[in-house]
Amino acid sequence: MNILTATILLIILLYVISSLVLFCGIFRRRPARVSQQPFVSVLIAARNEEKRIPQCLESLLHSQYPADKFEILMIDDHSTDQTRNIAEGFSRQHPQVRFISISRRLENMSGKASALCQGIIHARGEIILMTDADCQVPPGWIPQMVSYFAPNVGLVGGFTLLSQREKTSTTFAKIQTLDWMYLLTVGAGAAGLGKPVSIIGNNFAFRRAAYDAVGGYEKLGFSIIEDFALMRAIDERTPLQAIFPLDPQIAITSEPATNWREFYEQRQRWAVGGKEVGLLAKWLMMTAFFGHLACLFAFFIAVKLVIICFAVLAGVDFLLIWQSTRKLGRRDLLAIFPLFEIYYFLYSFLFAPTVLLPATVRWKGIHYRWNLRGKIKQVKDGTT
Repeated sequence: MNILTATILLIILLYVISSLVLFCGIFRRRPARVSQQPFVSVLIAARNEEKRIPQCLESLLHSQYPADKFEILMIDDHSTDQTRNIAEGFSRQHPQVRFISISRRLENMSGKASALCQGIIHARGEIILMTDADCQVPPGWIPQMVSYFAPNVGLVGGFTLLSQREKTSTTFAKIQTLDWMYLLTVGAGAAGLGKPVSIIGNNFAFRRAAYDAVGGYEKLGFSIIEDFALMRAIDERTPLQAIFPLDPQIAITSEPATNWREFYEQRQRWAVGGKEVGLLAKWLMMTAFFGHLACLFAFFIAVKLVIICFAVLAGVDFLLIWQSTRKLGRRDLLAIFPLFEIYYFLYSFLFAPTVLLPATVRWKGIHYRWNLRGKIKQVKDGTT
């Protein structure tokens, strides 16, 4: 065995070990459930979402949580379409809906973090739930999320699906759904090990007391992944845990990117957010990158080695995805797993440089620029 072959096999082994450890993390902790009905605030920061916000608000209004125990804060972040008028209409018809308009972006914050920060000031809930205007929640979402807040829990994350079994979905949408499920399963596994590495901003909740204890978004500094920054602060600066149950009862649905440009901008933003994650998350990203790179180098040795490397990587990827699709009742998505593996291989190479090199991201009309050291260099917002 030459040095190149030994190196390739070592990298593949590291990928396998990392994946198996994450798989075990899913089962390591079974979060306690509690019976409680504290007052809850659901926050939605929206910008030009006139086509999506009605369905989101309707789904929340059909919650199984007592109507006098929750409020919905619809935060309008400089919308130029009918988002404001629609939200104001809902607030007039439904006492649970409160409309908040944002007139400026706070310094040293991304647009969404600024909107949420200003919205939370008006929130009355002991528990704060977050979702987005393009999401729909099941009737049991609020009570089930709240049930995970045992005394030692400060933050709870949930899964988000992009395609529905009962609706006709494109292959592109299904691949995106598998991608989200894979990434969130990694997050659930890491949280189970007591090392949370990710959270999804359209489906998570936290104690207001924990938010105040870390100083809120104002004290976190600039971040384009404000949800992750808050999770890390609560996990590191308070005695409370951040948990990520693989629970179908708290899974919500969102909309996939409809075209490749929208998809690229979204994933580039995620990749740039990788500059801000901790060592464990960066280790996982690097093992994925070098694991797939090792498969390419195997071509210089033998086709048999290439097949073995790809088979091993696909096997451990399948193990993680199988667990999440089984728990969430979406085994139908496994039919396109081979296409997902091809996508994931290309994805690992396409966006890895974004984590290491300077990058510019455009999102919701705002341009963010990072320098070589991974620090924010410039923010341009045409609305301010």
